[in-house]
Amino acid sequence: MSIDLVSLADAAEKMASLCNRCGLCQAVCPVYKRTGLEGDSARGKLALITALHENLTDAPAETLSRLNRCTLCGGCKATCPRGVATVDAFLLARKALAEAARLSGTKRALLRKAFSDPKRTATLAARFAAVQRRLITFPEEERVALARRYPVPKITQPFFSENYAAREPESSGPDVVLFAGCLVDKVYPFVGEGLAGLLTDAGARVHVPKEQGCCGIPFLTEGDEDEFLKAVRRHLALFSEMDFSHVVTPCATCTHALKHLWPKAKERLSEAEGRLVDRIADAVCDGSDLLAQLGAGDRPESAETGLTVTVHDPCHARHSLNNTANTRALLKDAGHNLVEMEPGCCGLGGSFGMKNRDLSLAIGEGCLARIEATGADVVVTSCPGCMAQIEALLKGANSRIRVLHVVEILENPLDSPGLS
Repeated sequence: MSIDLVSLADAAEKMASLCNRCGLCQAVCPVYKRTGLEGDSARGKLALITALHENLTDAPAETLSRLNRCTLCGGCKATCPRGVATVDAFLLARKALAEAARLSGTKRALLRKAFSDPKRTATLAARFAAVQRRLITFPEEERVALARRYPVPKITQPFFSENYAAREPESSGPDVVLFAGCLVDKVYPFVGEGLAGLLTDAGARVHVPKEQGCCGIPFLTEGDEDEFLKAVRRHLALFSEMDFSHVVTPCATCTHALKHLWPKAKERLSEAEGRLVDRIADAVCDGSDLLAQLGAGDRPESAETGLTVTVHDPCHARHSLNNTANTRALLKDAGHNLVEMEPGCCGLGGSFGMKNRDLSLAIGEGCLARIEATGADVVVTSCPGCMAQIEALLKGANSRIRVLHVVEILENPLDSPGLS
């Protein structure tokens, strides 16, 4: 499909023009707080976008590079008193600039090869795992290695979606589709198994589609809306064959995608697909939310071995989903001592952390300092991307603190792979 670049740029400019330049976004932007550069704030990027429709072909590569200095955390949107759809504007502008610069061909080809087909993704991940075994030594308790300051998550086989064997719950409960996401499926399969086990123990019937794949966010952040649409449609075909009352993910970013980003594709979907997208968006929630709803966190036997725990809330959980309370309630019910840390971004932001590693690490250092200031034994999060970034930060600092997914600590805290 041909893309009207001027229309794209105009749509982004229309959103950006709503900014009244109050500057409140600066207080919540992890990139701006680290660099202090106006161009790194949402206000600065919106000012840049307002000129896009007039200067689309003037140095698009440089402009795109500036817009890519953003974690897409959504903090600016959540804080904006005028409700400017900042992230939507950034994504539209990235798409227009990527097309104008014609830079996205190689990146798109790589992304499509790696993530567009779940079977191909599994094959590539298995090959990468074989290379890892030859080149990298992972101590038994570690899930992330460092390669020139980049986190290298350990590919863990068998993959969750391929290996999961459902078991019948003891009581009749809701039908739940578990959407694992790429990292849980290929790197942290024990998180998927743990979540499925906890839900089943709470009475849910858990369904794990073996053909599930990427939620599509990597395509969207690179301006590849067509491939994002294909990812949505591929999963709609899976969901259409399943009976469910709930959709649950162990990844805040995937939850955000299914709830808020998939519905944005409705104008290019059929009427039936649009209804199913809305049904999924209404049904999807984070694992902690459904576990709390089903009363799965009350495990008094773990109170004798309670740990001192702090919680790192992923940006999408704080700014998009507003669902940070249930994680804490589950941890307290499980007998753990909760110590709050100052909220903030870990610095990964998906591809942002790969493209801007120095800046990502600088933001991450602030996260590390906030974690260590709590004196906790464990930092808990509900985002596998945050887990990988934080584990790399802790490893680099030789910290005694370990990072766990909330599912791990609820299921079996002392035997978790994240604790030595």
